[in-house]
Amino acid sequence: MISNKGMTLIEVLIALAILSIALTAIIKSSSQNIKHTQHIEHKISASLVAKNVMNEILTGLKEIPNGETLMGTSSILNNKWSYKANIENTKNPEIKEIKIKIFKENSEDEFYQLESYLYVSAS
Repeated sequence: MISNKGMTLIEVLIALAILSIALTAIIKSSSQNIKHTQHIEHKISASLVAKNVMNEILTGLKEIPNGETLMGTSSILNNKWSYKANIENTKNPEIKEIKIKIFKENSEDEFYQLESYLYVSAS
């Protein structure tokens, strides 16, 4: 009786093909995960910039004349951002709307936006 103790070349090639397909799927999944993680990191840092600017406006550290735009840059988590903030009137004369738009440095495409309202005494 003859026994086969090893694998044939065809069996090895088929096993390698299956292994390569599985590894390709794992690598693709990992690269997509890294890409999404970077996008989330950018969103978080943009939101931090917007919240910092909003807090400075709400506390009076930064002032924006009505109808004008405040522009600036900020760097958080090794990301550089530029922002534009403006205050607009609402239907209620005692409430102003604050809009802050965040852009990636050297880009005109809006990446993040934050809105809030400010109570202004009529007296």
